[in-house]
Amino acid sequence: MARVEANGVRFDVEDVGVGSPTLVFIPGWACDRTAWNLQVTDLSRDFRCLSMSLRGRGETENVAPYDPATAARDILEIMETCATGPAVLIGHSLGGLVALLVNDLRPDLVQGIVLGDSPLTAASGGGFAQTVKLIREAGSMQVIAEPVVERFFVDTTPEDVKTTVRDLMLGCPPEVGAGMIDRGEVFVQKMGQLLKQADQKPLMAIWGARPLGNPARIREACPLIRQEPMGNCGHFFQLEEPKLTTALLRAFLDDVREDPRLAGIRT
Repeated sequence: MARVEANGVRFDVEDVGVGSPTLVFIPGWACDRTAWNLQVTDLSRDFRCLSMSLRGRGETENVAPYDPATAARDILEIMETCATGPAVLIGHSLGGLVALLVNDLRPDLVQGIVLGDSPLTAASGGGFAQTVKLIREAGSMQVIAEPVVERFFVDTTPEDVKTTVRDLMLGCPPEVGAGMIDRGEVFVQKMGQLLKQADQKPLMAIWGARPLGNPARIREACPLIRQEPMGNCGHFFQLEEPKLTTALLRAFLDDVREDPRLAGIRT
C-alpha cells in the first residue's frame, strides 16, 4: 500500500503488477479498495492494477467533499500522478458511475469501462437524495441497514460475505456515506449522455440477481455494450463469485485489446 497525494488529499492506493492496459479499480458506495482485492491479486499477474480508497474510506484522509464529481477528479489526479496512461476503469456500484464521470472529463485516458451492478436507475431517477437525507437526519449509517444493505444479499450469499459488507458499509462515517451520493443531479441530467459516451469504447455491465439498472433500456442507449448477468449473486458479486468475476474481466480485456476504436488511446 502506498500514499498518493491528489488534490491536497493523501489517498490509500495499491499499485501492483505490470502489463498493459492498466486497470483502475474503483470501490462502491461506503466501501474501500479491499472490495476488489481478490480480482487485483489475480489480475496483477498480467496487468498493472491500481486500486484506491476514496475520501474518508480505508486509509485515505477524511477530507470533504466526497461527492461523485469530486471522486472523479481525484481518480484522474491519481492516474496522472501514477503515470498510468490510458486505462480500463472497473467500478463496483457507485464506482461505475464515477467511472462514467472520469470518462466524461478525460476520454483520452479511458480505454474501457466496467459497470459492476451500478445503480443506474436510482441515480438517473434522483433516488440518492432521499438516502442522503435519511443518513444526515439520523447521523448514522445504521438507518440504511435494512432498506439498503440487506437487499444487496440473495439467499445464497455466504455469511462471511454478508459480514464483510455490513462491516464495510455500516462502519462508514455517516458524513462520508451521505456525501458520497450527494450532488447526484449530474446523473439525473446527463445519464443518457454519459452512457452513450462510454459506449464509444469497450463497455461492460455485470449484473447481480436483482440488477440496479435496467439491462433492456441500457441496451437501447448502448447498442454495443457487453452485459453479463450473474443471477446467483447479490450486489457484491465480486466477493461471492471471485473466480467468475475475474474470468469475465479477462474476457472483457480481450475485447479491449482487439477493439479498433481504441487506436488513438492505447498506451
